[in-house]
Amino acid sequence: MTKKNTLTLARLNETLRRQDPPQWGSAYEPAIRATRDEAPARSRPSQVWSSKLERYCHVLSLVEQKALILALFHPALFEFHEQRMLTTEARPHPLVGHERVIGLELPGLRGTIDVCDRLDMISRHPCIHVQHPDGIGKVPVPTPFIGDLLLFLVDQDGPYCVNWTIKGAADDFQRPLLGDKPSKNATADAMVVRARHAIEERYYLDADIRTVRIVDRDIPELFNQNLRSLILMQNRAVSIDDAVYVEVCDRLQASMQTGQPPMDVLISVMHRYDIPMETAKTIFYRAIWQRDVRPELMEEVIFIDRPLKPERKDPLQVFGSWFSRTKS
Repeated sequence: MTKKNTLTLARLNETLRRQDPPQWGSAYEPAIRATRDEAPARSRPSQVWSSKLERYCHVLSLVEQKALILALFHPALFEFHEQRMLTTEARPHPLVGHERVIGLELPGLRGTIDVCDRLDMISRHPCIHVQHPDGIGKVPVPTPFIGDLLLFLVDQDGPYCVNWTIKGAADDFQRPLLGDKPSKNATADAMVVRARHAIEERYYLDADIRTVRIVDRDIPELFNQNLRSLILMQNRAVSIDDAVYVEVCDRLQASMQTGQPPMDVLISVMHRYDIPMETAKTIFYRAIWQRDVRPELMEEVIFIDRPLKPERKDPLQVFGSWFSRTKS
């Protein structure tokens, strides 16, 4: 989702401090934090804790939050960069520097200035004007575009990246968002929006990274509600014995055939092993989130006191193309 460029020189320097180069895991800092003093005025910022990354992930809209939670649900995801800067100059492939790619040769990013030059869109590149230190007046300084979500995944061929760009509706990739005032030149504004997305796609293609466009309606609301409940509840810090966890998973999976409510299983385990109910509930949500128990998530609401239905649609197959290194 395009973020309005309101950078000052101080803000640009802070973005570069965070993002050039970006860090890994819990040390990663987004270019834009989901706080009221950094997020755009019309955005819906939120932060989602990821136990896998050991940090809060920052998103700027409700549809970005939906996409974020889906990405975190995928077991092949090992790293995630939200609100990542598109560098103006050439840089190594986004995977360079991660321990998983030691010894691999990867194509680099050529930078947005180079992309704009090749696409004959150099006038579309954002910049700010700052006072030259020699006193010759103000000079233009290129500033970076900010992307939405960059996923780091692994398959049988090794690690790779997929770029997700997110909007509320498909038309938003072709036209600017409605503001307080009507556009003076709707055609010109639409060209700016299309150019912005063309630049981002070409920027990542230079490094053999495909871009996936996602809109709100692509992720069913019921499925999103299930994932939100799971990620919130499974994140609670509890100590669980491996053998107890495996037993609960086995019994929950079997309960989908017998029609036994999950709560009955958890009460039995709670009494047998003398564990708190809150711990037992965390096991339940974690088992589903980690896909050790596979109920239907896309068409059935998950309740702890109602029987689970066996999985009919595997979400990872339904959304498989979004996570693929190549377009299927």
